[in-house]
Amino acid sequence: MQGTINDYAVIVNNVIKHIAPKVAPEIKSEYLDFMHKVIDNQRIYSDTGVTGLGMAEIIPDGGVGASDAPIQGFSKNYTQMHFTKKVRLTFQSNFFLFESAAAKIKGTVKSKVLEGKNAIELAKNYLSQCLLSQGYGTSFTWVPINAVGTPTPISTLGADAVAFWSTIHPREDGGPVWSNVIVDVVPSPQFTYSSLLAARRQQSLKKDGRGMPLMSSLDTLVVRSGSIAAQFAKTIKATIDKGLAPQQTNLYNNAPATDTFNVVELSPFENQGMTGLMWGMFDSKMKNQDYGFLYIEALPTRAEPAVIDLLGNQDLVMNFNALAVLGASDLRGWMWSAGDGVTT
Repeated sequence: MQGTINDYAVIVNNVIKHIAPKVAPEIKSEYLDFMHKVIDNQRIYSDTGVTGLGMAEIIPDGGVGASDAPIQGFSKNYTQMHFTKKVRLTFQSNFFLFESAAAKIKGTVKSKVLEGKNAIELAKNYLSQCLLSQGYGTSFTWVPINAVGTPTPISTLGADAVAFWSTIHPREDGGPVWSNVIVDVVPSPQFTYSSLLAARRQQSLKKDGRGMPLMSSLDTLVVRSGSIAAQFAKTIKATIDKGLAPQQTNLYNNAPATDTFNVVELSPFENQGMTGLMWGMFDSKMKNQDYGFLYIEALPTRAEPAVIDLLGNQDLVMNFNALAVLGASDLRGWMWSAGDGVTT
């Protein structure tokens, strides 16, 4: 879209007025709360897994042990995506809004309403949240909120070629499949003390690529800010922190059966973002380059020099650009719930 003088008729008239920017007071890079950041200057980043050795054996005197070697695991390529925001104002709009001695929009207000870097951070925050909410499928079409932009196909496949959230993740050595969908009587339960215990039980049973115990524990909860799940989470966490067992009475002196946890709250985006019932947990020790969600950055957000469209209608054009890709290869350190009691 192009901002014309007619769009700002009230602002540019000669009446002294207060101009109030209607933007969030602060934009935080929320994706880094649950994604590991990798700096990589290549267009394509390749991630290939390899297992360790299997368990040792016991042989009789004079016996010959079986040979073993690491197993190559699954591979995934990440191709950098171009995040961009273009701002276009007509010559008169730019002059009377920002440059004229009588311009009403100056200083901090100007920086807030023309901050393209925030627009790109919002896109990254929204995309990262969509990877969580849309992870039961193999792909989805990402559309910027308020439709100023182009729809983009996004893959939600891990390195094992299975959807992020699935009950049929294959194991590298061909052993039993594993699941990162929370089940507490029903699949994808709402967040309660019971489902918290269930998620942690499931995580404790996970194995590495050779069937050895993964030794992983869920210590960080991810919810949508202000949601039902977030409210329950804070109540349950506070109760556990007091040494009490939520939702239970006179059970072993009412001591909690599990440890406390950290809470990550994500912004309440509409459209493809998380619902108020969705929640998940991850092992913060596995928030690294080997496991979990990755934010791979080739070019941090930068503002390009503003230019005048001299060959056209002399519009002022400003561009903000970044090169990064968001995704995941191995979500063994995660458990997830849609909160609807049915989704797997």
